[in-house]
Amino acid sequence: MAGIEKITNQINLEAEKEAAGIIAAAEEAAKKLISKTEEECSAIKADADEKTGKKLATEAKKTQSQCEQAEKLIMLETKQEIIDSVLSKAKSKILLQDTKDYFDTLLKLLEKQALADKGVLLLNEKDLARIPEGFEKTANEVATKKGGMLDISKDTVDIDGGFILKYGNIEINSSVDALFEENQDELIDVVNKMFWT
Repeated sequence: MAGIEKITNQINLEAEKEAAGIIAAAEEAAKKLISKTEEECSAIKADADEKTGKKLATEAKKTQSQCEQAEKLIMLETKQEIIDSVLSKAKSKILLQDTKDYFDTLLKLLEKQALADKGVLLLNEKDLARIPEGFEKTANEVATKKGGMLDISKDTVDIDGGFILKYGNIEINSSVDALFEENQDELIDVVNKMFWT
């Protein structure tokens, strides 16, 4: 019996040694596997972080570009509003001049527009009603200097201010609106220089 016990103990000892060796090898393999998995996870995370960083940088650039574009658009709209406001005030200033200054302005304009022909000058209803004394004579003198003649029509035209000249089939629109439209680019340049240069 003692021999069997001895053999059993020997087998148990060897089994325990073998089991300890297997457990140690398994633990070593598990450590290597965990280490390898951690390395792979770190590489995947670094790659993901890099891709995320690049994507965020791209999105940030895109967002900044969109913000800059929106800012430029707002600036452009604001500039346009300022230009429109200044031109509107300039037009109103002409139309709201006192009678003498307003008709003096019309005479200066007539000096540039009159032709060497017999023509008719048409005004709006408001201006026709407030023609100062001597205006028709002075207007005719301006036309005569150009080699023409002018009559002021009793008919009125639907314009904001200024006048229309008719020479037969030729019509020269010298209304304030038409003059501002015709010279819009130059007027915008003047306003731009006033405010932004």
